Amino acid sequence: MLYAEDLAVGQRFQFGSYVISEEEILRFARQYDPVFIHTDKEAAAKGPFNGLIASGFNTLAIYQRLIVEAVWTQVAGIVGRSFEVRLFRPVRPDTRITGHCEIQSITLRPERRDGVAIFKSELTDESGQTILTLVLDSLIHARPKP
Repeated sequence: MLYAEDLAVGQRFQFGSYVISEEEILRFARQYDPVFIHTDKEAAAKGPFNGLIASGFNTLAIYQRLIVEAVWTQVAGIVGRSFEVRLFRPVRPDTRITGHCEIQSITLRPERRDGVAIFKSELTDESGQTILTLVLDSLIHARPKP
């Protein structure tokens, strides 16, 4: 397990990949974001994106899965405190999503037995184009005392 003291500015974590299906886009949107560009293929084809696209919240859920697998299985995180998201391009069915995150800053707080880490993540599609960036402010456990 990596603790706050083990982290360094510039440290990078590579995400795995995830392919989003049309069925997932439709199912997610019908439950959480029932806007026609996410739920109705025919109407979406005539809409502003010329076809069905994933909800931004669906894209964020995929980000969460990828960062958990790449980071939170090995870093002693406590909780995310805030995040800033930017969506750059629509995600269409059968898009392979991957990415990475990098530590932008780490502030140790020995008096609280934790650290504040700022992670900047980027999701990309199979052609390397940016889909999303997310800056996460999170608390990380300090190494336990012996």
